[in-house]
Amino acid sequence: MAKHRILLVDDDPDILEVNRVLLTNEGYEVSVAMTISQTLEKVATNSYDCIVLDIMLPDGSAYDLPAKLRVYTKSPIIFLSARDQLEDKITGFKVGGDDYMTKPYSLQELSARISAHIRRNMTTDGLLMEFPPLTINLKTREVALNNHVVHLTNREFDILRLLAETPNVIVPFTRIYSLVWGDDGMCDNHLVMVNISYLRKKMEKAAPDIQFVKTEWGSGYSFAYPPIRTTLRPE
Repeated sequence: MAKHRILLVDDDPDILEVNRVLLTNEGYEVSVAMTISQTLEKVATNSYDCIVLDIMLPDGSAYDLPAKLRVYTKSPIIFLSARDQLEDKITGFKVGGDDYMTKPYSLQELSARISAHIRRNMTTDGLLMEFPPLTINLKTREVALNNHVVHLTNREFDILRLLAETPNVIVPFTRIYSLVWGDDGMCDNHLVMVNISYLRKKMEKAAPDIQFVKTEWGSGYSFAYPPIRTTLRPE
């Protein structure tokens, strides 16, 4: 599955390497830059999910960057700085930053803030569907339930996404088959049922006490939210 991409910008190679290793180990694809010109070049030619900027760079102040970066991206920007005065933080937000952390900082907190900003940005852009404890990432096609990744086939993911787009609304067999299989011919109900069964079993392993996919007997299926609480194995 696709990884979220992070751009780290700092003129200190040691800080860059520490942050790069941490975020890489947490599953991110990480790029680095050490100057304003390198940053603009990378953002103009690549897509990033979050940009982490040190303020004092060799060729200028990163306070000048957000306005230029917004030409290419809407990705959240987190400023890192040794400046801890209130006016510095206010300036960071005024010029277009989404967050401001002062050095020294906790690597775990940096990771948590990056994750939170990516999630918020994706939700705003309609790329993340959230039905706690279930999340459906439309960009990476990743599904997580009870903080466990649920590995789905393309068909299973497309079925779950289709049902989740209209919670508590019956989706007929014919619509599922037509949209997921791309076939407007005779509906194969059995094929739909088999894939739903596999989907349920995988979700059940992560959350055995709740059920999101509900059978609408004789009609099709629906996405139950809030999920159905059950101690029984879904049929």
